[in-house]
Amino acid sequence: MINISRKPRIWYPNAIYHIVDRGIHRQKIFQEPADYFHYLEILKNVQEIYPFEIHAFCLMPNHIHMLIGTREDPIWDIMKRQIQLYTQYYNFSHSYSGHLFEGRYKSFLIQDDNYFLQTGRYIHLNPVKANIVVRPENYLYSSFRTYMGYRRNKIICTSKTLSYFGMDNTLYQKYLDSSTNEEENEFMKKYKR
Repeated sequence: MINISRKPRIWYPNAIYHIVDRGIHRQKIFQEPADYFHYLEILKNVQEIYPFEIHAFCLMPNHIHMLIGTREDPIWDIMKRQIQLYTQYYNFSHSYSGHLFEGRYKSFLIQDDNYFLQTGRYIHLNPVKANIVVRPENYLYSSFRTYMGYRRNKIICTSKTLSYFGMDNTLYQKYLDSSTNEEENEFMKKYKR
């Protein structure tokens, strides 16, 4: 019998990750608006236990994207708590049982500024690319509205991203607007999404 063990995750204090977690069989993990808002409450509660920074997020109907900066706690503790709490909530609220998420969440270690910026752009444009909305500010379950000042959200850390744009959110919006399909394809190919 061949022992196939999972590759250990790389972690060190202050590491930054692009996290992706999908519903099992790509089923919806958010059925109604209350589900999205409950997930955000869970993020806030987990941040109090394991302090970490959320640089960007997008809660899509059947998957989650987050750009997370750790501090002193490993990413697996942060994610395990989120996943457990949300699965318990979902199973109770929707009379569901069993696994909600598909396998192990994906975590991509962000190692340079360009990768950080491209990942944030990818996350914020996800509902546009999925043809859910025409503009990223129209999607309610993303951190982009916080970046644009439409909503206050204490769990989001916009300062690192906006520091690349002189703290000017209109320049950040122009950066998103300038995204091309070629850049998107190159990002997907380079970082194997």
